[in-house]
Amino acid sequence: MIRPVVRGFKALLPSGREYRKIARGPAKGCVMAVDFRSDLKAYLGMFEYELTPHFKRMLKPGSTCFDIGGSGGYHSLVMAKATGGRVASFECNHDGAEEMRRIFAQNPGLSIEVIEAYVGAKNGDGFITIDKAARDFFVPNVIKLDIEGAEDSALKGSSETLANHHPALIIEVHGADKEANCIALLHSFGYDIQVINPGWFLKDPFRGGYNRWLAAYPP
Repeated sequence: MIRPVVRGFKALLPSGREYRKIARGPAKGCVMAVDFRSDLKAYLGMFEYELTPHFKRMLKPGSTCFDIGGSGGYHSLVMAKATGGRVASFECNHDGAEEMRRIFAQNPGLSIEVIEAYVGAKNGDGFITIDKAARDFFVPNVIKLDIEGAEDSALKGSSETLANHHPALIIEVHGADKEANCIALLHSFGYDIQVINPGWFLKDPFRGGYNRWLAAYPP
């Protein structure tokens, strides 16, 4: 019942991607490249709304953040707006990184830097670890990690950061094995972990198979 109504509403909206101010939600007032056909949830502040309570709990004024897998820029904007602090947004796709730079340039009051690199377990050949990124750029207080199945590999390169700085994390997991690996590693550093299942309301059609989030709170 809801989906036909949403499709009908979208059909009444202007088509095409343009820079628009987000109307509602945690990124309200920020500018994104919005096509109402594909980005309506972000425009209305409903994109991955399941994470909003955890972002509110984790993001404090002055916090620094890593957005690993920052495609589109939405969560980087949420982080920068909520904290007023520095955000490093990591994106491995060149065209995606360039688009994010253009989006963030529309938000001059926010401090967001795009890092074009893969984040993984080792450094080199276009890869960077979370530990090296923390040394090269700044130590993050909060990390959002969404890299399509490589999340456990990226965590293997974060042991120094987790042990010494205890950032809070939100991790999207893409498989039961990936989730188990992430939980085991985070538990070894004393983290309290909450599992976040996708909500039923306006569930994204691309979320097939095993796909949910972990919210990891430091000891």
